[in-house]
Amino acid sequence: MSLQPRQATAPSAQRLVIALGWLIGFCVLFFLGTPQLPNNSEVHRIGLLGQSPVHLLDALDPPIDGMGWSYLPQRLGVWLTAGWLLLLAWGLGRLVCRMAGRADGRLAGSASPLIGSDRTSRFVLATGVGLATLSLLTLACGLLGMLERRLLIGIPAAALACELALWWRAKRSSTVDLEPSSGQPTSSGNSGRVLLFPLAVIWLIGCVAILFLFFQFAGASLPSIDFDVKEYHLQGPREFFEQGRITRLPHNVYTSFPFLTEMLSLAGMVLADDWWWGALVGKSLLAAFAPLTALTLFAAGRRWWSTGTGLAAAMIYLTIPWTTRVSIIAYAEGGLCFFMAATLLAVSLAVERTRSSEPAGGGWLLAGLLAGSGMACKYTGLVQVVIPASVALVASVVVVRGAWPVDRRTEANRAGLRMAALFGLGLALTIGPWLLKNLVETGNPVYPLGYTLFGGEDWDEPDNIKWRAAHSSSDYSPSSLAGGLLDVVSRNDWQSPLVFGLAPLAVLVSLRRRQVVCLWLLVAWLFLSWWGLTHRLDRFWVPMLPVVSLLAGIGLTWCHRPAWWRPCAVVVVLGLAYNIAVVTVTSPRSVIGYNAFLGDLDMARKAAATTAPAVGAVNEWLDEQGGAGQHVLCVGEAQVFDARFPVHYNTVFDRSLLEEWCGDGRGGLADAKGIRERLVEHDVGWVLVNWQEILRYRTTYGYTEFVTPELFGRLCEMGVLGEDEFDRTFLLPTEGLSERTREQIDNWGRRLKGVIERDRRRVGGYVGVQLFRVK
Repeated sequence: MSLQPRQATAPSAQRLVIALGWLIGFCVLFFLGTPQLPNNSEVHRIGLLGQSPVHLLDALDPPIDGMGWSYLPQRLGVWLTAGWLLLLAWGLGRLVCRMAGRADGRLAGSASPLIGSDRTSRFVLATGVGLATLSLLTLACGLLGMLERRLLIGIPAAALACELALWWRAKRSSTVDLEPSSGQPTSSGNSGRVLLFPLAVIWLIGCVAILFLFFQFAGASLPSIDFDVKEYHLQGPREFFEQGRITRLPHNVYTSFPFLTEMLSLAGMVLADDWWWGALVGKSLLAAFAPLTALTLFAAGRRWWSTGTGLAAAMIYLTIPWTTRVSIIAYAEGGLCFFMAATLLAVSLAVERTRSSEPAGGGWLLAGLLAGSGMACKYTGLVQVVIPASVALVASVVVVRGAWPVDRRTEANRAGLRMAALFGLGLALTIGPWLLKNLVETGNPVYPLGYTLFGGEDWDEPDNIKWRAAHSSSDYSPSSLAGGLLDVVSRNDWQSPLVFGLAPLAVLVSLRRRQVVCLWLLVAWLFLSWWGLTHRLDRFWVPMLPVVSLLAGIGLTWCHRPAWWRPCAVVVVLGLAYNIAVVTVTSPRSVIGYNAFLGDLDMARKAAATTAPAVGAVNEWLDEQGGAGQHVLCVGEAQVFDARFPVHYNTVFDRSLLEEWCGDGRGGLADAKGIRERLVEHDVGWVLVNWQEILRYRTTYGYTEFVTPELFGRLCEMGVLGEDEFDRTFLLPTEGLSERTREQIDNWGRRLKGVIERDRRRVGGYVGVQLFRVK
């Protein structure tokens, strides 16, 4: 079959010229308009394209020691455990969907309890609900202090067994699904299509999918080196695992965020009974969001346009470098992308049933469950997922109500309110527990956001101002808007040329143009909400990629003429080659992140620890000393996930533990006896100071004025601390530092100054890390 549906009339030559002109012009903009990657300026796009085969071979057959297929068995246990969790989640989700189907008056045991969609749609939607349910189950067990394998395995296993029993009973009673057994779409928009899809193209798409899935899952089974991951995405679950329960962590404000994806990492730790291996299980489970999102786009594209559209959308999304990047790093964006796509599919199906006057309450309940799960991944899901889904609900109800006879408007109003209530119930079930947890712990359901409205325990106006300054933007000029648009469309390091190269061509399709317009309105909303409501970190706009990928799939298949397909095929091949190069390049440095896909996990663990140099150095030093024994109080250091010693730490937005334990409450220093008593009370045997991080914080977010080099000098003079154990080992050059940072060193960091050898010459330096023993 062709990659697109046959249309009533052939596209005009004018449209064909416009499409080819845009495609060529965009490729010129993408590759020549930004010749160097903004975040990796030593890497050139054209060079990447030319070296793509070499980088691919190096990734599949690494030429260096410590990497290769011989290390693949190290990952099998991780992948099998993650696969088992995914299967349990599917069983949970199927059972939840069956119960939700009763909102339409269906039997809980019916084979298709919600909507008459195809098997792919049912699979991805049920799995999404199941992953959200597994996350909430982990939360509930943690809050009850019952983080035990027998519960996190037993309850989902019972649900899976129940689901399989219901399926077997339905099969025995010859219950049939609501869609044809062939799995073809049932939407009337697909009727009468002749699809002549070459087998070679199916094999090509399959091979490309397998290749990128290998990149994603191999990378996900490696330890993370990302700062945010080591600070809270995995550090929070590690602390919950080690203390055996989920509590508020007042030293890490980020752990008060909704933690849907992090709970999956915690579930991996509980199953593995080890925080480090469990983190790899969790990362691998989170990587499954990428193929699930691709399958969701396939289901949506096939249902409303064509099978070719669905395959194209899935391939485009799966091959975006961003997709691999959020898969190998334990970011929340992978889950948010999936719930964005799943909510879009569920809402579209529910609206379709609403307009056809079929029972749609269960569909809206399902949409609410998925939209709430998007917000449970990240607060930004409120504006990116929940609000668009709510608008779609209101719009569909208003349209349907207008079609009802005047004498039945009251009945229509009741139906609309019922569906709205079911959607709200779904939201409450999935995001509600996280809001309630924060409300109980801090008095603020969206802590640390919304302080002006709700307040919050252990938070004040200076904290709020500091937070808002760090997480919002101040430049709303037209040039900033244009720059942000270019960043999203073409300039970003991890963007694919196929995304916005093909998406605008969706407006040329003759089928379901109204839906195409709605998708573009959603993209515009996602971009403007990112630009106007966030601090414009690039990964915050990543959730728009599933929507744009669906549009790109439509744009790729808008025309079936050879005059379009031949040049388009060349662009697709070049785009895929470029994406492969971005994902696999390692020289002069990796672009995608830590991508030693077939690396020895023992070596990878040591390498990952060194990316937090202070923690890695203390690991080695304390090992030489026979272990820490007591806690290490970290000052300025917050990415402590790889620490093999017990730690006390705080993030830059939390109260300084050093100030609380050593201060007198008025900005001064307490007496030696009082300080010793507090350090003994908290079992502190060492104090680690990361001056490099403190300097970075002082010139960005701000940092407490209490912490100075002179402070530690006084603590040493008071006999509280011993001399620096590292003894100026960690001298870092001041060359390359910003003028503001050098001023900080000159003003209060003179005690840190030193001279180091660099490139056979003596240059200025400063002490980056210190370690003091508590006397």
